[in-house]
Amino acid sequence: MGHSHPPTQSGLPILGNTVAFATDPFGFVRQAVETTGDIFRMRLLGKDVYVLAHPDYVGSALLDRDTFAKLDDFEVAFGDALLSAEGEQWQRQRHAMESFFSPTHIGEYAERMGAVTASRIDRWDGGQTLHVDEEMRTIALANLFEVVLGHSPSEAELEELAESAHALNLWFKPTSWVLPDGVPTPARRQFHRGREELRDHARRLLGESGATPDDDSLLDTLAALRDDPDSEFDEEEVLDQVVGMVFAGHETTALAMTYSLYLLGSNPSVAERFYAEVDATVDGVPSLADLQDMPYLDRLVDEALRLYPPVHAIPRVTTESVEVGGYTIPEGAQVLLSVWNMHRDSRFYDDPLRFDPDRWETTTPREKGHAYVPFGSGQRICIGRHFARLEMKAVLTAIGRRYRVNAVEEVSVSPQMTSQPAGAVPIRITERD
Repeated sequence: MGHSHPPTQSGLPILGNTVAFATDPFGFVRQAVETTGDIFRMRLLGKDVYVLAHPDYVGSALLDRDTFAKLDDFEVAFGDALLSAEGEQWQRQRHAMESFFSPTHIGEYAERMGAVTASRIDRWDGGQTLHVDEEMRTIALANLFEVVLGHSPSEAELEELAESAHALNLWFKPTSWVLPDGVPTPARRQFHRGREELRDHARRLLGESGATPDDDSLLDTLAALRDDPDSEFDEEEVLDQVVGMVFAGHETTALAMTYSLYLLGSNPSVAERFYAEVDATVDGVPSLADLQDMPYLDRLVDEALRLYPPVHAIPRVTTESVEVGGYTIPEGAQVLLSVWNMHRDSRFYDDPLRFDPDRWETTTPREKGHAYVPFGSGQRICIGRHFARLEMKAVLTAIGRRYRVNAVEEVSVSPQMTSQPAGAVPIRITERD
């Protein structure tokens, strides 16, 4: 067994790497990998954090969920939701929900996703500049509620929900996350306010939901589990599932669609091939068969998820001392699995910063192994990955049939719980002939 701690980057007295990491997290990790190696220790104020940035190390951590467990931070945000649960509780929750998210079941909703999207983009005016990040959050929320939760929210409700869910990211804002947990910051205050607002909304939704399970609604299924004395689901656990679903079921997909549209708007040759495929395949609201018959769209989605993974790093905590790469990570250590850095590492991808859907023409994401993990891996792989990919394809196709997109300015990313854009993402849209 390795006997030494992983190496560290030089830092400041007492503060260690706190300032450098909080100022430029991606840049700090990239430099550390290049100069220190694929496993290193960040010395932050109040805690040490270990970073893994090689597919072998990340894969071993994702597959060993007994040793690399979820952080308590997830429980702070989501209580006992599937996102944060462990052990038998996680297995019970996953079993209760996984049939809903199977590819076959999710495929039934392709046209509904396209219709929901079409009704929203009908409000756009050709020639206007949109904040596409806000538009995608609203579309993703509308699809989540219509398709998964069987509820049609009002415009005011959608805006309120988007704002509350968005605030959950702030627990992981680098300038706050580097500080000890007890230190109050504006980001942490916003997080707590958003969390309570989201729980209040979830409570109202569950109160309106019937006790008879409806195959079309996960919300009714969860309500039935709550009301079934033999299910082991109590009120709070079901409430946590709804909160987790509202956040995870729209936030990451909205980001993936935002960055996909930005990339299309920044790469005219890719966009033209996309529009040509849409025109050759789709007539009306895209069907599941249409979406399955668009290979360039598939590659485009794979490439957008590589270059801008919505989850930039997967956090874990060690339950016992463990050897990784010849070094020892102690029990109780926080560990970050750096998806972002791996996805942009020239050792694993040729010309990694180039947006090139055709890189997936001769290889598949599966063949890349743990160098490509936008949805995680192993038993805890994202339960909603099929839903997310289908929604991305349905929404991009609905938009591509109607509008041409042009990026207005370069996007920069602010890593929080998810890969948030540092500001608004303006996209100019024009009607396609």
